Amino acid sequence: MKTSPTYLASLAIGLWLSTSSCWFDGDLKHDTGVVPENLHDGWQIDTPESVGLSSKALAHIHGQLLREDRYRGTLSFSVVKDAKLVFETYLRQRSDQSQYRHVQSVTKTVTSLLFGIASDRGDVPSLDLTVEDLFPSKVAGLDERKRAITLQQLLTMSSGLSFDNEDFAVEMWVEQPHDPVRYMLEKPLYADPGERFYYRDVDPQLVGYALEGLTHQTERELADATLFRALEIHDYYWDHGPDGVSMAAHGLHLRPRDLAKLGLLALDRGLWHGERVVSEAWLDLATSPQIDSDVSSAGVRLPYGFYWWLVPDVGPAMWGHGGQFVLVVPAKNMVLVQTAFPDTDLPDSELPDFLALVKPLLE
Repeated sequence: MKTSPTYLASLAIGLWLSTSSCWFDGDLKHDTGVVPENLHDGWQIDTPESVGLSSKALAHIHGQLLREDRYRGTLSFSVVKDAKLVFETYLRQRSDQSQYRHVQSVTKTVTSLLFGIASDRGDVPSLDLTVEDLFPSKVAGLDERKRAITLQQLLTMSSGLSFDNEDFAVEMWVEQPHDPVRYMLEKPLYADPGERFYYRDVDPQLVGYALEGLTHQTERELADATLFRALEIHDYYWDHGPDGVSMAAHGLHLRPRDLAKLGLLALDRGLWHGERVVSEAWLDLATSPQIDSDVSSAGVRLPYGFYWWLVPDVGPAMWGHGGQFVLVVPAKNMVLVQTAFPDTDLPDSELPDFLALVKPLLE
């Protein structure tokens, strides 16, 4: 039986973290400094004071991250303000700066960006395209409600297909069904399509298949030719299934500074160094409320866009399991990025926890 490298790595990391207290007598975290190094990688480096940020607030956040009893999975935290990298810290080792790591469901937001690029260039004629339009050879005998599932519903986690993530990872990447699209579509419905938000990997994976059918490129190929080429993102890994189709929900591995590039692209409304990468119209649509989620922060339920979490009075966010975050804050012209060990259910690894951590920078 074949297994996905991502799946095995996630299991190994989860075991490592759960037993780390038995393996180490010393501290797990280390103060590697907070001053960004000039790597001549396109980032303009400056100081927090030069862009009006509070050194006291940043020192408080840094102190919280260095605690052994808080944010245990966190690997890095960085701040981009006024298009300048002004704060960057690594909690385990400085070399994590150059390492790509599994960013989990941040992959979904990259899928959204690539979908927007494909739509901009005319590959996606309408968000009303149905499963039957997209996969005509896969829908014979299916419930009419399933045949009518639209791209819009897939992009808002409201297809109605009941396929929990714990089952999805095993059934799709370990058991490897012969016909993945048909296999996903044969799952029962938890609700009528479009009726209710339910966060799962099945919807973005179907979008990944749809993108390949519409563009005749895998997501990785599409990214290489457009998004990643424009942002000069070269050192990354994107896992794929046995049929070669990119894992659209959680397969991407990126470096912290490249995550920051994606955040800055969104902050600049799809422009990178003045060149258009994705249309402002798509970003406006993708980062506007499309459906109510089931996640609350400070007592407020977070709206959901097209694979973007939307934080009221703050901005859109990318969120990956275990503590991967890219928070875009238009009012402050700022991007905040955190990376962490992936696939961990440690305390302080949810988006509301991250918002509480960075609150001093948002006030």
